[in-house]
Amino acid sequence: MLNMIKILKDKKVHSISKLAEELEVSERMIRVYKNELEQAGIYINSKKGMYGGYVLDSNSNNIDIGLSPKDINTLISLNEYIQNNTDFSYKQNLSLVIEKIYNAYNKNNTNTNNSKLNLINKYQNNLSNIYKDFRKAINCRNKVYIKYNSINSKETERIIHPAELFCYLDEWFISAFCELRKEIRIFKLQDILEYKILDEKYTKNFKINL
Repeated sequence: MLNMIKILKDKKVHSISKLAEELEVSERMIRVYKNELEQAGIYINSKKGMYGGYVLDSNSNNIDIGLSPKDINTLISLNEYIQNNTDFSYKQNLSLVIEKIYNAYNKNNTNTNNSKLNLINKYQNNLSNIYKDFRKAINCRNKVYIKYNSINSKETERIIHPAELFCYLDEWFISAFCELRKEIRIFKLQDILEYKILDEKYTKNFKINL
């Protein structure tokens, strides 16, 4: 998987067959790697068509290593202390490490250019968590319980089989098979009041063309 990331870092579209050939694994394993990476927070876009394949979505990737704003402020203060009071051979190297951590954190949390996670944060603070959880549910084919504000302003409870996330007119939606309606439905993430990823799996592979 790490070698696959290295290949995709050139931001070019790589076909599944070419990735499989270069990594000396099956095409099935390439798809498994993609799912595993996305569960770790490393998102890979799928491009369809004759020249389609996988491309690293560098704008959406935001690996959470558990640093809070307070932790970042501590790192900044530590860096200032090192610059003013410390005199040892690793002083410059340590400052560079701290600076890299800060810059990575700052980029992931303030970059608003074409960033999916920042786009959905514009509507609701916890929407990025919904996006990540639903992406994992899609990859692992878990059913999801949702409490949803329907079009007639009534709250309804559904069990859905999530198929695909997509953005339309700056709003995020999920296509899913709805057990209540027995058909594919579109749900706006912002209108999902509660949700729970269930242990139960769904078996049908619904292909949504968006």
